[in-house]
Amino acid sequence: MKIKIWRAAAVVLIFVLALQGAAETALAFGSAKLGGKPLETAEYVTVAKVTRSSVPVHVRAHSSSEKAGRVKRGEEYPIVSVAKYHYQLQLLGGKKAWIRKSYVSVRKAKRYVAGWNYLGNTDQFIQVSGADALDVVMPRWYRLREEGLVSGSPDKRYLDWAHSRGKKVWAMLGNGFDVELTDKVLSSSANRAEVIRKVSDSVLANGIDGINIDFENMKIENREEFVLFVRDLRKSLSSHGKLVSVDVTRENPDPYWSGCYDRAALGKVADYVIMMGYDEYYEGRGEAGPVASMPWVEEGLRKLLADVPAHKVILAVPFYTREWTVPAGGGRATAKDVSVKDTDRWVSERGLTRTWDSSAGQYYAEFTDSAGRHQLWIEDRTSMAARWSLVRKYSLAGVSAWAIGFESPDIWDVFK
Repeated sequence: MKIKIWRAAAVVLIFVLALQGAAETALAFGSAKLGGKPLETAEYVTVAKVTRSSVPVHVRAHSSSEKAGRVKRGEEYPIVSVAKYHYQLQLLGGKKAWIRKSYVSVRKAKRYVAGWNYLGNTDQFIQVSGADALDVVMPRWYRLREEGLVSGSPDKRYLDWAHSRGKKVWAMLGNGFDVELTDKVLSSSANRAEVIRKVSDSVLANGIDGINIDFENMKIENREEFVLFVRDLRKSLSSHGKLVSVDVTRENPDPYWSGCYDRAALGKVADYVIMMGYDEYYEGRGEAGPVASMPWVEEGLRKLLADVPAHKVILAVPFYTREWTVPAGGGRATAKDVSVKDTDRWVSERGLTRTWDSSAGQYYAEFTDSAGRHQLWIEDRTSMAARWSLVRKYSLAGVSAWAIGFESPDIWDVFK
């Protein structure tokens, strides 16, 4: 009799747990809100921060379900769904798991629409940077130099204008693709400290909101030293409320242009990691193709999200494409940049028809003349909307455009 009673009790318990899990899962899938507000909008992503030393996460929305792993105090992940007692988190590597609400604190992480200013003076930058959707502008104000190791030219008039329009300014610190100078700076702790001191002093003196570090073409031997540089620069600025973002290429086999980045470590020491989601096909490759096909971009994001939490990742998008010319007699293709704002004219002046390239996930046009076959994969409102959908799909921190002023006026509305 006792065995039968215990069996009956066990069945009831399993049934109750199943109902609890089903109810919480139903609540999760039936609601995308927390406290009556959406989990994410164009302005923010809701993030949970672990407040216990080490706690389990589960495959379902109750603590008796199978464990999916553990998370540690201080780790933050986007909340993608809500149940009665649990949040579902977007973990690294695309994995999702449930955590008890009592184990975390919750905040809204800002989602940005940013862009780099490239070539021009103050008046030109002001003219092209006024879009309401644009939250952050990144002028190229700092650069590594042999003499003094870094130079800077902050523009107070542009800074004041941006602030008057409610925009943040993350001044770009670049290495000019100079591999030897970069090695000279990064391989010396004294040189790193000198550059950090000068940049930090300038940022604070001028009221700049943050720094965007754009070091490209680096020796793989500088990989760890670059992480130390980013870490120490952030330490010098974070107590003053300044943000540090770092640019990385979409992962590829090149050691100088990709292998030089320890993406996981950079994700821990920087406020944001910006994946430059373009140049899939570049002129030196000698082969025609899209600047950034959608499958290539998404695969790159998945690789990066294996190392960096989604709410710290910003997707950089191209406001340009390339006209490729494949010689009539064969040989390497050559390329010429075409801005998004000039694409319509490029197509219409030649009387071309846009066709959908399903493999690239964007429109395409071509024509042939005596020079050979001319091919253009089109960047436009459609391709930008597809990238914005990736931001929403993966709970990213936003987008950044290369470069402000290359776009057509209808582009900005996509990011609202």
